[in-house]
Amino acid sequence: MKKIVSNALYILFFGFALTLVTACIMLMINISKGNERTVDQIEAVQISAAAQDDAKYEPIRREIADSTDYSFAVVRSGYNALENDEKKHLYDSLLESIYSVTNEADENGRYRISRINVDGKKLSEFDIREVVSAFINDNPEYFWIENLFGYAYVGDNTIVEFYSVLSADECGRYIENFNKRVKEILSGVKKGMGEYQREKAIHDAVLDVCEYKSGVKTSADGWQYFTAYGALCEGEAVCEGYAKSMQLLLSRVGISCGMIRGEADGIPHLWNVVQLGGEWYHLDPTWDDSNSEGRISYEYFNLTTEDISKNHVISENISTIIETENSEEIDSAAKYNFFVPMCTKKNMNYYYAEGIYIQTLDSKTEKAIIDALVERAKNKEIYFPVRFGNEMSYSDYINRLFYKSPYQFYRCIEEANKKLDSSHKIRERSISLLKHEKDLTLRVRLSYD
Repeated sequence: MKKIVSNALYILFFGFALTLVTACIMLMINISKGNERTVDQIEAVQISAAAQDDAKYEPIRREIADSTDYSFAVVRSGYNALENDEKKHLYDSLLESIYSVTNEADENGRYRISRINVDGKKLSEFDIREVVSAFINDNPEYFWIENLFGYAYVGDNTIVEFYSVLSADECGRYIENFNKRVKEILSGVKKGMGEYQREKAIHDAVLDVCEYKSGVKTSADGWQYFTAYGALCEGEAVCEGYAKSMQLLLSRVGISCGMIRGEADGIPHLWNVVQLGGEWYHLDPTWDDSNSEGRISYEYFNLTTEDISKNHVISENISTIIETENSEEIDSAAKYNFFVPMCTKKNMNYYYAEGIYIQTLDSKTEKAIIDALVERAKNKEIYFPVRFGNEMSYSDYINRLFYKSPYQFYRCIEEANKKLDSSHKIRERSISLLKHEKDLTLRVRLSYD
């Protein structure tokens, strides 16, 4: 009897262990970009109001991210959302104090940024956190500011102290390195390019130099992963670094760009909104860098609110939160946005701006495909985007083009190759398909001899 019970226990233990191992393996398999971390929170500490601010501050370089041939697109959505003069005063003061940093760390190992006094107003912890969030939202170039602030009250006045992840001397070196990389990337945006071409050039450049950093949860794992500096200069970042890089670079080529906070597949996430031709679009550079083949994707390039909402949840506007709750009672971890435009147009979506539109599979359509293949092959472009109409089912389009007679797409490649020189010919049997039946789109990946 004891042996039977013992064997049963062994079997149960083995089964439990096998289940646990299997669960761990499945968890590892299902890890994707963004689900190993949470968006870093802005922390607050109380400081001594009586303590004299006798720290020695050093001025640091003010020239950050050189200008280009295009007019600078100012991003002020965070500032504009601040609802009183005291908050705006703190924001404006931070724009000045950010350039004064200590070289010596304090007793807590932090590099202090010169203190700011807000006279005649007791700003709550939430108020100050809102200002810091607005400042970071608008100014991705100030990569050295720490997600931390200290505050104290003297009578009716508020003293606020901010901190830097770098010393004054380090800031100088990092800013020089940062400016160099930004200038290199911006040099790829030529004078006279349209808004869509500028956006795509910046998008591709960011995704070319940066890889997603897995396993990062907070800035304690590395402050740089949450910044444009980490993305552009060190080549690794989480979604926050991607979004800040896009905002910084696009603003410098004349394109208004903001950041959107929310969730994607249930995980905290940040992405962008961009304005092209007076209309707003959602852009998620992190998810466009998630191609398993290691290639740049455009599946999240200029989407409508309806389309991005299929797997992204947009956090509320700060104005909505403030209107419905007392600021003292708002959770410090609450996520919100300062500006969320309604995006309804598809003109600048990748498939609409570049894709060939196919309704009927006749000789006229074949000629259009051939001409488009020739143009893309001249630049050895990897992708050939397609939008389908409603003349037939999605599967019928795919089958007639690729899987069943008359194999029209392959026939079009043969005809296109006749017009191309030997160095630009498309490999007929080396293509792959990325199908999106719900959106009636298709992205064909091409390869060349």
